[in-house]
Amino acid sequence: MGMGERKLRAKQFAQQTDKAVAEEIKKSNLFSEKLIESDLTYECIRDPEDAPISTGDAVKLVDMKDRIDVFVGVQPVGFVITSQAESLRSTLRLAERKGRSIKGHVTDVSEIAATFVVRVGKE
Repeated sequence: MGMGERKLRAKQFAQQTDKAVAEEIKKSNLFSEKLIESDLTYECIRDPEDAPISTGDAVKLVDMKDRIDVFVGVQPVGFVITSQAESLRSTLRLAERKGRSIKGHVTDVSEIAATFVVRVGKE
């Protein structure tokens, strides 16, 4: 078997594989009907440390340029940790949003440290 024949067979095999994969993708399965969740979570620090925050609270994250502050209503309750702030800015494009802000919900409040976790969804 020469090189030309090997290349031809390899090409035919690749085309058959591509066709099989394309057909497999089109079939419905357990996961094809499930909605894709695009929620992101960010760790925040309470500021002041005794700020009243609890799981389930609706919050607003506002880009203040030097840091991203977290508000419950009009009361500041903390800020996004520095290591995650730039990721939040770029992923959710805060600079392009009205008020440079996004809404979220508190999903976890630490009883040991002055931290809490906020979940935001891509809109």
